[in-house]
Amino acid sequence: EAVVSTQSTGNILKNFAPVEAEEDTEPADEKYYSTPGEAYNYASIASRIQQPGNEVYYACDLKPNCMHLMVKRSQRCRECEHNLSKPEFNPSSIKFKIHQIALRFVPRFRIVKVSNLQADTFTKFHFSLTNPTEYNLPVEFLPLPEDHPFHSKITAELRLPQKELILAARDDTAQYEDNITNDFEDDPDIIVARRMNKLTFVVHVKPLSTTGDVKIGFQLSYKYKSMTPSIRPDEQKSPEDISVMPCITACLGSI
Repeated sequence: EAVVSTQSTGNILKNFAPVEAEEDTEPADEKYYSTPGEAYNYASIASRIQQPGNEVYYACDLKPNCMHLMVKRSQRCRECEHNLSKPEFNPSSIKFKIHQIALRFVPRFRIVKVSNLQADTFTKFHFSLTNPTEYNLPVEFLPLPEDHPFHSKITAELRLPQKELILAARDDTAQYEDNITNDFEDDPDIIVARRMNKLTFVVHVKPLSTTGDVKIGFQLSYKYKSMTPSIRPDEQKSPEDISVMPCITACLGSI
């Protein structure tokens, strides 16, 4: 440990010379006069006090502050009463209990059969849609909106089904039945196969370029029934039809 005596301290103060102001000083840099100040790039005093160990000067060097974990707190929308957040204490015990997740009402789209693509020639592709709901789901096909970000990347022309396709309801016990009846009047030129709640259909694709990737895009239009229970027993609502128009984009390969 360093020990400073009273005598040595007195000698330092005795020999201390005050600073004298100079008449001639160096001029400041021109950037301080021409460049506008950007105060938001520098960390505020309050931010520096919250992180004394970092001793940051610029705002980009700040780090997120640690906060206590909030568990078992859920939030609902005051108008539609949908769950906005529903965390659980153990992440491994999360279950799909909320009806508003996409897996419960958005049809599953898959590419079933891929054909050889040729420029300026329509080729048949087999796509499939699977109905996740417990009721029949009519689906319409629409072109991709022009304001969609993927619209400028489309490199093929599509011949979508002009008729409304009906997806059968999901029935978990249908796979155990021996005789499954088909009550739908399907067009054989459009519908390739139908099994339970899965429907395979035909779409004609014509590449517009001779080389490169063949990218397509279209839009689905359907309605699903919202069956969210009300948090107020005296305000029980009947299921309402909600229109949904998701966009589907895919790359079918290259020429």
